[in-house]
Amino acid sequence: MSQRDRDDRPARRRAPDPRLLIGLALVAASIAGVVGIVAANDDGIEVYAAPRLLTAGERITADDLDVRRVSLGADSSAYLAVDSLPASGVIVARTIGEGELVPSAAVGDERGPSTTTIVVALTTPLGETVRAGDQLDVWASPQEEAGRFGAPVVISSGAQLVREVAEEGLVAGADAARVELLVPRRDVARILDALANGDALAAVPVSLAVGR
Repeated sequence: MSQRDRDDRPARRRAPDPRLLIGLALVAASIAGVVGIVAANDDGIEVYAAPRLLTAGERITADDLDVRRVSLGADSSAYLAVDSLPASGVIVARTIGEGELVPSAAVGDERGPSTTTIVVALTTPLGETVRAGDQLDVWASPQEEAGRFGAPVVISSGAQLVREVAEEGLVAGADAARVELLVPRRDVARILDALANGDALAAVPVSLAVGR
């Protein structure tokens, strides 16, 4: 056979090294095993977190909250899971700090029979450190003759500031502040009576909300 004929024959392919195939199979098996172990041990669930300070009385929906995947173990039922929030939203029952996971016990479908919100006009301004979510005592000084006022008394203890109400129209500036408060229902009659009688009302902070 001539040299030219030998050059025209197709080159013989070398068989793959079995050791290489075994090595690749072991690497693939190792990767699959690690992925399986991680997946088996990932007991994280998606729960809601507060992107800002949430105050009692607010109605919130999924659009108002952040979603976080966390591993809570036995405590998983203590927080509001993504699939458990009604489309109509929930009512915040207590202050939830910014960045805090939303506890299931801190929200509800109703405000409940024990509290309600009411807007009152204060004759003294709130302090600059007072924010939504703070607890306040509401004091009333009864109006007497000749524009004088009597000694102040507490008419609602432990009320919670929901928000300050912007003043508009001709009455703007008539009072130092108008605020919406979450108060016990047992105090509503006393507050309305004080408002009807033109008593001077003031709100004094009892405690400041978390999450500042």
